[in-house]
Amino acid sequence: MAIVQISRIQHRRGVSENLPQLAVGELGLAVDTKRVYIGNGGTNAPQIENIELLTAQSNLLDSSDSYTYKGEAAGYTATTGVSAAAPTTRTMQQKFDDVASVKDFGAKGDGNTDDTVAINRALSELFTRATNTEIRRALLFPAGTYVVTDVIKIPTHAKLIGDGPNSSIIKGTSATPDCVAMTSDSLQQIDGSIGAGGATSPGNLHIDGMTFDASVDTVDAFVVNQAQTVLFTNTRFQGFNNTVPTSVGNSQTALKLESSATRETEHVSCVGCTFTGANFLVVGDHDMSSITFTGCEFISAFKGLKIGESRTGSAPAVDGPRGVKVTNSLFDDIYNTAIHGYFGPGLTSAFNTFMDCANNNLGVGNANTHVITFQRSGMHSIADDFERTDGDVTSSTLRVSHTGVSLDDTKFEVGSFARKFSADITLDDNSTKDSGLSFSDNSTLENAIEIDYMITRGTARRQGVLRITQDANAQVIDDDFSENNGTVGVTFSLTNSSNITKLRYTTTSTGSAATFKHTVRTIR
Repeated sequence: MAIVQISRIQHRRGVSENLPQLAVGELGLAVDTKRVYIGNGGTNAPQIENIELLTAQSNLLDSSDSYTYKGEAAGYTATTGVSAAAPTTRTMQQKFDDVASVKDFGAKGDGNTDDTVAINRALSELFTRATNTEIRRALLFPAGTYVVTDVIKIPTHAKLIGDGPNSSIIKGTSATPDCVAMTSDSLQQIDGSIGAGGATSPGNLHIDGMTFDASVDTVDAFVVNQAQTVLFTNTRFQGFNNTVPTSVGNSQTALKLESSATRETEHVSCVGCTFTGANFLVVGDHDMSSITFTGCEFISAFKGLKIGESRTGSAPAVDGPRGVKVTNSLFDDIYNTAIHGYFGPGLTSAFNTFMDCANNNLGVGNANTHVITFQRSGMHSIADDFERTDGDVTSSTLRVSHTGVSLDDTKFEVGSFARKFSADITLDDNSTKDSGLSFSDNSTLENAIEIDYMITRGTARRQGVLRITQDANAQVIDDDFSENNGTVGVTFSLTNSSNITKLRYTTTSTGSAATFKHTVRTIR
């Protein structure tokens, strides 16, 4: 049948908040939001309401309340409410807001766009705008290179998660800031402004699966400043250099640790992290405590860890870092010293592997300095493994140099007690000679000496202890031993010249040399 008449469609219009209840089938236009509604106000309707019609201006996520978690991968539908018949439902907007991406705040991650403002805005909106915990959520950095030209200020309680250090990269390209990223307080204040205005001091941070890349030689990759309880996992701290640096250059640092006179950095943990390409990989001079590195890589640098060099004796560097521990980690392609402890009680290297270190990056056979240098007592190397061979070990190229005393992995030291293990000595037949063991008579470190020894000569065995008490005025030796299968025919004596006491031996004529196995204990 042909259309003979078209009636005018009745409608109302107004602002969204004042839109009245529409009659059945009546249209309404919210002129401020440009959203359209139809009335469902009849007496037979199950619910009197204005129903929104979908248009280009509709917010589908906000209006949809049909999302319910099912968990079907488990083989059944999860019960999310008080019963299976009354599930918990949420809007799609609420569901998507559970996770925040830095791209939600305008960051591009395309390797060209300056993302500084967008990243700092995301951190501010999620962690500094309000104090209630509901606003906080992990900030995701999807794979990409996020170029920044100013400091990224990582506030208290922040959690940053990337797609892996080879995928999610924050790259500093400007020489103006001091670093690519730095810990900040709860108002994103840094340096001397930390804590101003009642802000919460930096701390309770977790960063995982990211790279902080300082592509300019005057900029540090990351600075932990006045922060407590900081965890880095699977994170790379990248310096400017593409090859092993041969000098300190501009002293660029992959990870710098700082404190103030009023707040010390504490409990910073790096697990499975990589430090590479900087002149110095880790630098800490101020008072701080409990700084740990576990299962990390320290690769391609002039020097690895530099601890306490600029300790001043006054705040914020009274004693230097306390309790820096490096365990189960790898050091390789370190031009100079891998770990250098100037000041810092409790600095410990344990169960680490040191490959091409302190060799001017020329490999085995080119030792240039000590692999580890400890300049104060209270620092320790425990069960470390070194590629450096015995042929490269001299008084100036030790595996471990400690407090000015020749200390290698042949020596064990606890407090005032030290024991050194040395190679076997052959005692020639029918001879009076120096044994090769000598001690300084003007050193308080070598006034009391005990030598545990075992001599084998043919079938005869002797086990004994040589006790030497000596200084520049007098030297006394006592030999306490027991033998089996006859006598080994060896006696010991001392000579002293130019402040050096030497252990000498005399052997009888039996037709065979003797083997002298020994360890030297010094009591300080």
